[in-house]
Amino acid sequence: MTMNLTYLRAFDAVAEAGSFVGAAAALHVTQPTLSEQVKALERKYGVALFDRRGRGVVLTPLGHELRAISRRLFDLESEAHQCLADAGQLRSGLLRLGTDGPVHIMPLLAAFRERYPGVDVALSTGNGESIRAALLANEIDLAVIANVEADPRLVTAPLREGRVVAIVAHDHPLAEQDSVSPAELAAERLVTREYGSVTQRIFHEAWCETEHILDDIFQVDSREALHAAVAAGLGIGVVDEVELPGDPRVVRLPIDGLDLRVIESVVCWADRFDIRVVRAGWELALEIAARDH
Repeated sequence: MTMNLTYLRAFDAVAEAGSFVGAAAALHVTQPTLSEQVKALERKYGVALFDRRGRGVVLTPLGHELRAISRRLFDLESEAHQCLADAGQLRSGLLRLGTDGPVHIMPLLAAFRERYPGVDVALSTGNGESIRAALLANEIDLAVIANVEADPRLVTAPLREGRVVAIVAHDHPLAEQDSVSPAELAAERLVTREYGSVTQRIFHEAWCETEHILDDIFQVDSREALHAAVAAGLGIGVVDEVELPGDPRVVRLPIDGLDLRVIESVVCWADRFDIRVVRAGWELALEIAARDH
């Protein structure tokens, strides 16, 4: 048997006001309507909730017991309303961000925290494939990732364009050059990222257009490991130029003749785009990109 909350609210208002007249005014209904709602509640359960005394009413023992319950219920309703109102006005809530390169998303994270201090922010990092998978699994709300594959379930907007470059140790013979050719790369050990890295995918797809073969490959599982390996002289690496930290131990070199463009984009589920906190993060990401370019 379901509870009619309209009847229960009428009861609660009468208990609060101590009269049907005051309760009707508080709920903006007529007194006969309110009286009928309370009587309907009493008839449904075969109980008496009020002792009618002239123009006033007094709660019965059962009425006192129900009043304690109805107050808890409507207090929780008010709390739920406030929770949703605060989230809708970005005074509270949670934005889950994900990225394949922390350097790309930190300005957004900092600006969001400053503009919406009441909203918590959680950040997940990984390679491009893992972050895209997390987005599709609804484990994050908004992602900043490179070279997003077309997907009708997602909406995307470009933020910046860069390129993949080679990096060599500062004392490597190639470090004195202005750029490096595919033939020169093929003659060296190449330090690459793991499967799932967008940087690695961009380089691999471009390399397949050449006639050269890479015979000596050293694979690592993070950009930090790749950078450390190159600095130690273990080979030549390929990285997104924006993700290369300032380090005198390594030198960056453009790679001749390959299309190695990196397009960093903000991405979210199409059906979550109108959620207030997601839209706020999206718009701020575009605002920062426009300001920085």
